[in-house]
Amino acid sequence: MEKISLRSPVDEKDLEAILSFIPRLQEIIPDKVVIESPGRVLEQDGNNLVLAMHGKYHPLVEEFQQALYRHRFIRIYDWGKWIPQAKAIYEDQKRLDRASMTSCLKLLTLHARNDRFVEGHFAAMLTSGHIIAVLKRMEQLRCGISRTTSSKET
Repeated sequence: MEKISLRSPVDEKDLEAILSFIPRLQEIIPDKVVIESPGRVLEQDGNNLVLAMHGKYHPLVEEFQQALYRHRFIRIYDWGKWIPQAKAIYEDQKRLDRASMTSCLKLLTLHARNDRFVEGHFAAMLTSGHIIAVLKRMEQLRCGISRTTSSKET
């Protein structure tokens, strides 16, 4: 698979292909994101309880993850160092409302890659509605619609 930097532009056809997943993903959220699951388990992570969703993803989720790679939405950057910024965006919708396309690419990359290390991370981000919100922000950016006058990158 070709490695793509954050500076590479987003192709309009690739963006359209990824945005086409929005209504399909919304149909399976939250109850059908994980299938064949032995259950949801609360695990202790330091001082926080974490919901770990062990099991197999719905075929649509797997298709979406593959499409993110195929359509060049998974980019090269040190996503591990960007986790605090991603967490701040996740916790504050206003920050996502101001996010640039680059920040949206960073979020999608982080969530897809982190899922390889934290089982169920991608499912949790889908179930919470965060990934759909990121896709909708990308749709706004594509259309030139912004709910804020700020162009400051998150």
